[in-house]
Amino acid sequence: MRNILHIHSVSATDPPLLRHVATNLRAARQQRGWTQQALADRADVSRRMVVAIEAGESNVSLATLDRLADALGVPFSELVRAPDAEVPPPEVVWRGGNPGSRARFLAGIPGGGTLELWEWSLAPGERYDAEPDRAGTRVLLYVAVGTLTVDAEGGGATVAEGESVRFASDRPYSFANRGTVPLRFVVTSVV
Repeated sequence: MRNILHIHSVSATDPPLLRHVATNLRAARQQRGWTQQALADRADVSRRMVVAIEAGESNVSLATLDRLADALGVPFSELVRAPDAEVPPPEVVWRGGNPGSRARFLAGIPGGGTLELWEWSLAPGERYDAEPDRAGTRVLLYVAVGTLTVDAEGGGATVAEGESVRFASDRPYSFANRGTVPLRFVVTSVV
């Protein structure tokens, strides 16, 4: 779940999120004694991107944040949380093309195995295509309202309201609302 593809207009809709990411990324990098170039090399991103993120100027993709978190050895939640917050407030980290389509990062527990909690809403016709998560990541989701279509390498499932499904998310997968009503579901991912 850590690899949502982009933050859509986050600078216009949620400037605190960019400030949190800037502060947390800089602190994690400096704690390791790394230069911006060293982090960029380890994460396979440009130094210019690291500079822009740390300055709070970049509408960064979450795939890039995922690579930075992996390079730093920290969970995604450590980059987006409010500094010094034990439990961060929910953050909208993805908006779809349709109004009402979004993903909110609710909370995470770092440690030997990272646990993350997400709330998703997809408008009718909306689809989210994900890149593979870190090796070994598993997802458990519950549909609160509507019907979710999950397509994952090796199979797919239609998950009705009140049902749940689990799958390995370390391969490409997608969420889609092929129904006529707004869809709401909760996702827990574990590495």
